[in-house]
Amino acid sequence: MTTGTKSKYGVRKALYDYYVYAPLGAGQLLVEKAKELPAKARNIPAWRQSVVKTYQDLAERGEKLAASIRGSAYTQRAIDQSKTARSQVKGATTTVRKAVSSTGAATRAAAKKVG
Repeated sequence: MTTGTKSKYGVRKALYDYYVYAPLGAGQLLVEKAKELPAKARNIPAWRQSVVKTYQDLAERGEKLAASIRGSAYTQRAIDQSKTARSQVKGATTTVRKAVSSTGAATRAAAKKVG
């Protein structure tokens, strides 16, 4: 019959018993990977050319997509609508500014009459 404390103790004991082996195994893995580096280093020029080619292909695709979106009827309609909205907001701002100015003047005149 196993209890919770015994299984915890078993895991803890296993960790303590093997804590030296983990860094040792990591060191061996590091040495193995270091041995593979010269072979991989010889392939760097080919890898670099592949990366550059892929980058250029992606840039061309992006440029085509941006041009397509820019020339789209939906985009042109959105641009026109935003220009219309901008001019309407500008007109509304002017109207509100004039209304505030005239309200202030009317308030001062009324205050003088009541005064």
